[in-house]
Amino acid sequence: MKVIDITNDKEALYRLGENEQVVFLMENRDGEVTFELAGPGAEVHIFALYTGTGDEHFAPRIIQRHLAPGTVSSSTVRARLDGSSSLRFRGLVEIDRGATRSDARQNIRVLLLSPDSSASAVPELEIDTDEVSCTHAAAIAPPDVEQLSYLATRGISPDQATALIAEGFFKDTLEKIEILRHMQ
Repeated sequence: MKVIDITNDKEALYRLGENEQVVFLMENRDGEVTFELAGPGAEVHIFALYTGTGDEHFAPRIIQRHLAPGTVSSSTVRARLDGSSSLRFRGLVEIDRGATRSDARQNIRVLLLSPDSSASAVPELEIDTDEVSCTHAAAIAPPDVEQLSYLATRGISPDQATALIAEGFFKDTLEKIEILRHMQ
């Protein structure tokens, strides 16, 4: 599958044709980006990673627009926020009347590493046809208390435990990208 890093790209619209399969990567990219699945069988996987420190603020909007039948899209958003950084994510899945048998997913996870960091996630679905599969999920939380407690029983300080959790936060997402990269 073709992998394209659009972190520094200025384009706001990416259009996929018939049976085209693309993985898009972006880091700390702000603003609105639309992915149109215009041809039957088009497939897009979007990975947006955010690392906020200090007083950085991000306000991304990802639109997954299904215009043809049998299309697949997924967006995976991961953010680690420290200091007074913030993320205000908005995502939209649109499935057009003619886009039957489409499959769309949105998944947003945010790890708050500071009591001063903040996030909001608004995933939306607009479906104008039947015979589709759509899901969306969002979770925003500080490091898990049970994970911190477990690491403490192993002699790891709270600061070290938080650092380990933060380090591993992107791991499953990076592994998914590698799997998709090697698919044909």
